[in-house]
Amino acid sequence: MERRIFGLENEYGVTCTLRGQRRLSPDEVARYLFRRVVSWGRSSNVFLENGARLYLDVGSHPEYATPECDSIEDLVVHDKAGERILEGLVRSAEQRLREEGIRGEVYLFKNNTDSAGNSYGCHENYLVERDGDFTRFTDVLIPFLVTRQVFTGAGK
Repeated sequence: MERRIFGLENEYGVTCTLRGQRRLSPDEVARYLFRRVVSWGRSSNVFLENGARLYLDVGSHPEYATPECDSIEDLVVHDKAGERILEGLVRSAEQRLREEGIRGEVYLFKNNTDSAGNSYGCHENYLVERDGDFTRFTDVLIPFLVTRQVFTGAGK
């Protein structure tokens, strides 16, 4: 098989539970999460040393896009690296909340919908040749995309 380039983009849901205090909105949670990123990257949209992109997507969803990969192993490693990076942001956000006297726990969700019915998700990217047989893509790709939810779930 020819060498192929692919990547993943994961959007995460966020919430913060508070003990006896008002609830933080997703926008507020995102600001706490990305405060450390903005302090060193001067933006909430940065490229990381590993080639990945970390940013706040529309609707205050943190998003991690892996660098372009040419093996499944590399893709999984970079996807897991994104999880660890975001876990570090959660710890920093909770520390900042404590410093400000807010007793809250930040939760990050790697799923596809939130409790209000808003959707976000995981996007896959595949590099294909433009002069390819697109009929073959539909014959192979559509059944794969439809049936894989039976085997892997829909992210909830």
